[in-house]
Amino acid sequence: MRPEPPNLVQLVPPGPGGVRDYVTCLQAEWQRLGAPTQVIELSRELTRERSLADRLSDGSSDGTATCSVVLHYSGYGYGQRGLCFWLLDELRALRARCGDGLRLVVVFHELYASGPPWRSAFWLSPMQALIAARLARLADALWTNTAQHAQWLNSVAGAATPMRVRPVFSNVGECNRPPAFAERLPQAIVFGSPSTRQRAFDALRPHEPTLRRLGIDALIEVGPGAASTGLPTTLPCRHAGRLEHSELGRLVLQSRYGLLDYPSQLLGKSGVLAAYAAHGCVALDTRPPGPDTDGLVAGRDYLALDALPGAAWRPDPAALATMASALAAWYAGHRLARQAQELLALARD
Repeated sequence: MRPEPPNLVQLVPPGPGGVRDYVTCLQAEWQRLGAPTQVIELSRELTRERSLADRLSDGSSDGTATCSVVLHYSGYGYGQRGLCFWLLDELRALRARCGDGLRLVVVFHELYASGPPWRSAFWLSPMQALIAARLARLADALWTNTAQHAQWLNSVAGAATPMRVRPVFSNVGECNRPPAFAERLPQAIVFGSPSTRQRAFDALRPHEPTLRRLGIDALIEVGPGAASTGLPTTLPCRHAGRLEHSELGRLVLQSRYGLLDYPSQLLGKSGVLAAYAAHGCVALDTRPPGPDTDGLVAGRDYLALDALPGAAWRPDPAALATMASALAAWYAGHRLARQAQELLALARD
């Protein structure tokens, strides 16, 4: 085992978003653990001004760097249409400069896109997958958020590369003792980017009777941009706009339900679900039910609206309270504090 590297660096795409929020949460937790970390924004334009290897070798007497680098990877953050071959070049150059002094951990927030033939993602996904595979083979260790991602990464990097699979933590805080289901307001919250919120609302079209049977009397939309359009329900809907993370966390904590539209096999990578779980909500997924993965089971940990038996179904408040508790218990196994410690250990192995 090599001596513990003196430097800890996180590489992140420029600009705001879920990945940057994730990095900020880790940075604060590592600081609390006595492991301060430097966060470096990385883009093709910035590396043209000054290479990554030069940035990381600052202060080194012999021009080399010895450090642990945690790269947060989401292809679209680093390149137009998810194509970022330049990133591979920068990392190869850094490896050549540092040799065994570099410990590279890649956190795969995404792998590659997919879509129908009339979308660009369909045609670009092979190149995106090639970048992700080469990146995985460059790494000393891997970290990702779903079993589906882990299976693919193992297939391209090999089983010898250390890997951890942990569903994402909440970027909007956590609650150790969330209020009971009955003590919350009978409302459903939906948050995220404009496209994320619109997708969830569009999928609600056949479910208004179910929402009313659940006792929901209002929908609360939170996030930047304009309110969603063409709402398929007569329930009152309020657009609260963009909120600070602490404000959003308090609003989730007050709500009985949280809405999302996400494939079941990828729920582990949903920051929206993580927020609902961390604050004790009942999560309502508008996607058709699919395989249960990453420790989540539809009907036990969350409600898949399409799986309910229709007009004959009547909710049991006690069962809903149990479901909220089950989701919170699932989340407790991978809270921020635990993940920060595990990722820190992986970066310093």
